[in-house]
Amino acid sequence: MEMDVYKQNLKGWRAEVGMLAPVATMYREYEVVAPEGIRFNRALLGLKEVTPEALRKMADNIVSESEKLCIGHKPDLICLGCTSGSFIGGPGYDQTIIKNIEKATGVPATTTSTALLDAFKELGIKKIAMCGPYLKEVFDVAITFFKHYGIETLHLEYLGYNKTEEYWEYMHNPYPVYKLIKASHKAAPDADCIFVSCMWSRIMGIVDTAEQEIGKPVVSSCNAVLYNILKMLRIPDPVDHYGMLLKRPR
Repeated sequence: MEMDVYKQNLKGWRAEVGMLAPVATMYREYEVVAPEGIRFNRALLGLKEVTPEALRKMADNIVSESEKLCIGHKPDLICLGCTSGSFIGGPGYDQTIIKNIEKATGVPATTTSTALLDAFKELGIKKIAMCGPYLKEVFDVAITFFKHYGIETLHLEYLGYNKTEEYWEYMHNPYPVYKLIKASHKAAPDADCIFVSCMWSRIMGIVDTAEQEIGKPVVSSCNAVLYNILKMLRIPDPVDHYGMLLKRPR
């Protein structure tokens, strides 16, 4: 018991990850789900609404906030933890963001969209049913983005949110996410997986149950990012009870 408490006080002894967050309350599930010894630090990008214009404007803060994450001590990895913010510029936009972060900080970087493309490749996903909280015009960009990489969207379920207050409620209640998953599966039974977009989704604790009920993978932005982070950091620990993607060897 004493050793467990000691290790808890030493979070970050294994790896430090800098998360570029649209708002302050994101990624709290990682503190519970991630293997021991990883610390997640946040820098805030200050997203006030989730529209294409606001998401593009948010990108102006990425480099400066990445540099702040490196004051005093550089993290092992920096991640733009925002799905829409990493695809809103179209195909290749995520790679541009990565190059900008790495050039400014000298730290390896990734983004949510980059992590998702890696997850789809790992699982052999070619057809998805996509769902999440965004406005339709944000999802339209997502559909085009993934199509460029050979991922076809068979069906879309969305809530049409754009205000951060709506996302706050969404983040604290997994019920809407669960209903989106079930509706997406019913509408597109031939999809290889259900993809739940947005890092604001409180989904990790219900992924196992949802997958058992529909009989196929549920890939979420949250799960894909954690998988990608652990893969890039070469941390092989199994992560059980949070969906089949995180159970995979890395």
